[in-house]
Amino acid sequence: MLDDLFGNPAPPHRRPCRKRRAREEDQRTLPQRITDCARFPDLYTLAHTLENNRPRNRGGRPSHYPPYVYLLFLAVRGVYGSARATAGHLQHPGIWTEIKKGVAEHLGTGEAARLPELGPSRNHWQHAHRTLVIPHLDQLNATCRDLALKQALRQGLLPPAAPRTWSHPQRHQLLVGDGTVAKAPTLATTPYTLDTTTGEIRRRRVDPAAWTQTEGGGNPVRGTKFIVFSARRTGYLRRVLITYRHVPHHHPGGEAAAAIETATELLDHPDAAGCLGLVYDGACRGTHRDTLHRRGRLLINKQHDGLTPVPLHTLAYPRCRHELWADGGRITERTYRDDGTSTLTPLPITRLQRRGQHTRHRWYHQITVPCPHGPHHHRESVGITTTPGERTPGQSDTERKFHRAEHLVPIPPGTKTHDEIYSHRDDAESVFAQFDRHLFNGRLIAFGAQAQSLVMLGFILAQNATSAARHQEDPAPDQH
Repeated sequence: MLDDLFGNPAPPHRRPCRKRRAREEDQRTLPQRITDCARFPDLYTLAHTLENNRPRNRGGRPSHYPPYVYLLFLAVRGVYGSARATAGHLQHPGIWTEIKKGVAEHLGTGEAARLPELGPSRNHWQHAHRTLVIPHLDQLNATCRDLALKQALRQGLLPPAAPRTWSHPQRHQLLVGDGTVAKAPTLATTPYTLDTTTGEIRRRRVDPAAWTQTEGGGNPVRGTKFIVFSARRTGYLRRVLITYRHVPHHHPGGEAAAAIETATELLDHPDAAGCLGLVYDGACRGTHRDTLHRRGRLLINKQHDGLTPVPLHTLAYPRCRHELWADGGRITERTYRDDGTSTLTPLPITRLQRRGQHTRHRWYHQITVPCPHGPHHHRESVGITTTPGERTPGQSDTERKFHRAEHLVPIPPGTKTHDEIYSHRDDAESVFAQFDRHLFNGRLIAFGAQAQSLVMLGFILAQNATSAARHQEDPAPDQH
């Protein structure tokens, strides 16, 4: 077989281990992470969202703390995993002094001196959570996304001016996304239970956002589903979490549809112009690939197990004919053996072409068909299912009932390039592992979709604060 653009995957025992062993300086203690939050400049910029939307000239007692303190509380809660533990630590004079130093660094010593002697209590937080933070959750999410994209650019992620190779995109030029089910704070499904022996009626608190769903491996979990997108280079604590989305029960299209909607918003953002595509799992299918491929971005995921080979067409030449099929995400040729059986042989891809502009892109594979009479060169469209009006009447994929985006992808699975890129999806799994570990008892610490979304937002702020601090300490981890 001729050389393929994407290469053949290496055997498992020959694949290099890219994970670097953690060093002592890669560790981050809890006091260090609190300092990272206090010195995180984006947090104070985000606080303008609360300042600008706070009601003016209202009666009653003035607020004991300015709004940015409650965002600090939210970020520190993303470290400790509970409001009670966060309030307890902020009441410690030493920890509160370190936070006031971070405030003085960004807002001036005068602002830091006006703060109370100790941090907010849990009662302060609960009141601000209900009256100040939750009402502006949507604005906080949008602003946090914009700030995270700018932070990614500062840290060398998604660079718009970097060289682009669509057939071999680099790790820092891609977004990685995945969904997880965060366990509900309680397993109760009904507000009341009856003890049949004693007749006692017990009241149970039910999470209105929780529902039973199946995670990877077929395990049923009751909780709330979230989607998170991130970008990173190599090195520990370098990941930037870009945005998240809560996926409600019975969302049209499920997790994949919500992921593509969020990814489309991200990729259309001016600060995401350097992003070449998205790495996601098998939840996305041909319809979702078609959406991103038409916008000129890649969607790299594994092929669905239930797909069977589909005939494409036959190439007819004066002295030979070649029967092309779609199998495993790429173009193959059906060849016949002497015993009457046949096999599908992958055809080498010599070039990946991307053409178009804005939301009207096309992708093509330039393939070489081996032949005893000399190799033939053929170009085949991939990644996009054409509809009536995009081709001559009767020739579109929809009219031919061929889902091209499902069966043919720009970077086919089972190749060296795909294996290298898709391995980055493990980053999403490690994000969710950290999220679960930071929660008290591994369960969400709030009831309802809005309060639980705020838990995820605080976790993102804490992670990005540490990432920014590590980048400031060591801007070039790849050189070590």
